[in-house]
Amino acid sequence: MKFKNYLGLLFLFIVSVVNAQTIEIKGKVSDSKTKSSIPGANVLVKSSKKGVATDFDGNYIIKANANDVLVFSNVSYASKEVKVEKSQTLNISLSEEANKLEEVVINVGYGTQKKKNITNAISSVKSEAFDDRPLFNVGQALQGNAAGVNVIQPSGKPGVGLDIRIRGLSSINSGNNPIFVIDGVQTYDSSGISTDDIVDIQILKDATATAIYGVNGSAGVVLITTKRGKANKNVFSFSSYFGTSKIVKNIDVLNSDQYRTLMGEISSGYVGYIDDPKYAGINTNWRDLVFQTGEDKNYDLSYSGGTEKIKAFASLGYQDTKGIVKPSNFSRLSGRINIDVDAATWLKAHANMNLIHTNLNNTSDNNSANQGGVILSTLTTPAFLPVYADNLVGGSVAGGQLDGQFAANPVASLENPVAFQSRQEDNKTSRYLANLGLDITLAKNLIWKPSSSVDVYRSVYDYFVDSFRSNYGRGEADATPDKKGIGREHTARSYNWNLENTLNYTIKSGDHDFAFLIGNSIQKQRYDQLKIEGTGFAPDLRKLDISQMMLINRQSSDTIAREKNYVSYFGRATYNYKGKYILNGVFRASGASQLAEGHKWGYFPGVSAAWIISNEEFLKSSSSISELKLRGGWGQAGNISGVSDYSSFGLLGDDHGTVQNYKNIELTWETTTDLNVGLDIGILNNRVRLTADAFQKTTHNLFNDIRISNVPYYYNGGELQNKGLEFALNTVNFKGDFSWNTNFNISFIKNEVVEMGKYRAIVDYGYQGVNRVEKGSSLGDFYGYVVDQVNPTTGILEYKDLNGDGKVNTNDRTVIGNALPDYTFGMTNTFSYNGFSLDVLVTGSQGNDIFNASRIDLEGMIDNKNQSVAVLDRWTTVGQITDVPMAGPTQFQGIGATANSTRWIEDGSYVRIKAATLGYNFKKLFLGLNSLKLYATGQNLVTWTNYSGFDPEVSAFSGNTGTGQGIDYGTYPQVRTFIFGVKAGF
Repeated sequence: MKFKNYLGLLFLFIVSVVNAQTIEIKGKVSDSKTKSSIPGANVLVKSSKKGVATDFDGNYIIKANANDVLVFSNVSYASKEVKVEKSQTLNISLSEEANKLEEVVINVGYGTQKKKNITNAISSVKSEAFDDRPLFNVGQALQGNAAGVNVIQPSGKPGVGLDIRIRGLSSINSGNNPIFVIDGVQTYDSSGISTDDIVDIQILKDATATAIYGVNGSAGVVLITTKRGKANKNVFSFSSYFGTSKIVKNIDVLNSDQYRTLMGEISSGYVGYIDDPKYAGINTNWRDLVFQTGEDKNYDLSYSGGTEKIKAFASLGYQDTKGIVKPSNFSRLSGRINIDVDAATWLKAHANMNLIHTNLNNTSDNNSANQGGVILSTLTTPAFLPVYADNLVGGSVAGGQLDGQFAANPVASLENPVAFQSRQEDNKTSRYLANLGLDITLAKNLIWKPSSSVDVYRSVYDYFVDSFRSNYGRGEADATPDKKGIGREHTARSYNWNLENTLNYTIKSGDHDFAFLIGNSIQKQRYDQLKIEGTGFAPDLRKLDISQMMLINRQSSDTIAREKNYVSYFGRATYNYKGKYILNGVFRASGASQLAEGHKWGYFPGVSAAWIISNEEFLKSSSSISELKLRGGWGQAGNISGVSDYSSFGLLGDDHGTVQNYKNIELTWETTTDLNVGLDIGILNNRVRLTADAFQKTTHNLFNDIRISNVPYYYNGGELQNKGLEFALNTVNFKGDFSWNTNFNISFIKNEVVEMGKYRAIVDYGYQGVNRVEKGSSLGDFYGYVVDQVNPTTGILEYKDLNGDGKVNTNDRTVIGNALPDYTFGMTNTFSYNGFSLDVLVTGSQGNDIFNASRIDLEGMIDNKNQSVAVLDRWTTVGQITDVPMAGPTQFQGIGATANSTRWIEDGSYVRIKAATLGYNFKKLFLGLNSLKLYATGQNLVTWTNYSGFDPEVSAFSGNTGTGQGIDYGTYPQVRTFIFGVKAGF
């Protein structure tokens, strides 16, 4: 036999031996108690890189060698190891682990800690709490899901910014929204981030946790972790939903006959206009013209997977939300790539890239009809007016206009709501967020983590009022062509770059565990804007074309360039003794360019401790108490977001260029001092878990300003304090084929202005100064007159003489309400049975007042605006008892009936079914389909409230500052949304 034949026989022998040793094992992994399948469980060959994950039904197939050991594991279950000797069907049941809290790891900023060892006040929100809802902002995901976090969606307009308050208002003029850290990228703007990409959100609430972030950490820190790839588990996912939205509530206004009667009481001249023959038979229903059915669409495609060396997650998503009031619309196209590379045993790399493009078409709200507010214009525009001049009896000539022009109001130069809707107000943005980080092991337990992140933002804002259809665009009757039409284009760019380095070192010696972190940060922020505004556009132009502008407004057109820089050094040390006693200390020193020489640096320490009582010998054997931990801490954090970029040079960049302001050589940091005490309790194998916190949060050196000959002077002065209690209760009510879990949280917060500073004793904000801030007040206080009665004889609204001097004037104004709630709460109930699931989120706010400024327009009865049906109860005859005064511009001792008073204060408390989702997970799937879920979600389903406006969740003038709270002035209504969605995994 030839030699090559011997080699062939040897090869066949080796192959046969190998095939004899390679065996196939298949089976199902299920829960030992419920017997239900466990999808996504890991099946690994021990001491190798070979592994698979179970499909949606818990099934698996894996090849191994004889005598290999298979490891079966999944989150919340105890692992199980089985030795295999032959091909077989191997069904495995896993038992729920007794205390999985031991292994839960959460992000605490510049690192992670096991949840059982946390000494700070931190709340966690998992993606399961919001992933079946139509959300366009991260703030919506937090609403009702975390104790101490109050999220206000100031209107129902698509794409609107949200106010996120962590443990109340920390500042008067500086920012009150938290810092967001998205996979290591620090930013003050979370808009545009797709919630489909999020795994979980950690909210750092007390200064012992936020101090390590230093700059603006006083308002809290929100850490967002997005999805990442997993080794040997390749998954393609697709999700989509479609839905519609409707206005939840209407405000009824007077019909034509009621309106004519009212106008007759105010002015006979108004009746003359109504009876003009050119308006005969016209009865326009403005609400039907303005309010429409909104639409929600969302598509998301993602991939997750990789090898032991390289893991990746990639997603592409598109969202489009059409509002209920034209032209409001928000669309977003986003793409994300997260990559993790294990380059060597001593080197790991992490890269995150997120590209976002949004397009926002705005509808003007939070304004009266006189100022372009579509909502109030819809309610107050008289029905006898048509939309277009050619709808008049006799045509447009009868109104002295041309066909296609919006009909003019014969009494006032007010546009109708459809005219306001025709205005273009678009904002297109492109944003790039990226982070590149390395984990370099320098020695055993010593890791250096350098990272660099950028947040680059570009926006183009276009505003246009055409020169033909709109009365406002046509201008004065004798306006020349170069003054007709109004156009604005603002192009802005911002750049936020951050370079950080940290060193992490851990030591374990017997009962002693030490962890140390030191780091530094260099951050640069730059903002540039080019503004061009002017007039003179062709009459047929309907969208802004800046090249057609004839006349540039030099006062409003300019360029802005601003830059600020930060340098920080920080550290953290943690000591754990026997798993019972934990001490944690943090410190950060931050320098900021915009502060005065000698005052640029702020120093922010924090110290916290925890005693895990349940690990003591006298409780270790307890069958009822599975966790008992006492926490406490003190810390400080800073805030300078209200300080302009060049304050240290005595300069202020505003909308008209750089102007001089008075230099303050002592301008320094706002500093918030936080004291927190907390208790964590777990009962019955953690089936019942309670977290309770009490805190006191005091901000010193408040950032303030005064005007001297209309030139600003900035200074530090004043003190603001928040005290509160927070409770979070999580219960597993039923386990088994039918399961029911409840998550409940409630927060009580009291706000007080302790001092105002040496230069200002009183400050008025909000609508006509209705919010007053002074020593001893709250930032939510409303200030005005107290209504006494509508005089039965005269019909005049009378106010109370509070100081008893026999007359009513400004000295009789007082606190008439408060916009800040006594408490807010959220509750989620999750039910599941045999593939079906039901999630119900209930949110609420109690004890807050609303200043309903919309009613001033709707019930003022002083001009030709249409009014709400509430004025049908107005005083009309002598002796009538009512709380609605007579029609017309009456006054009581020089004070009109529309003055800021208790007349416009309403209870803003509410309880709302914020969202309810019914879903079904299919068990029998097609080949290649690992998971499939169909669901239906309703949002803003039911609201119980005594508030008479569209919605009690309003705040027209607050923004990011602590002032102007709780005012409703023609706010875009919240909507009721129903969506139908699908999720599939391949």
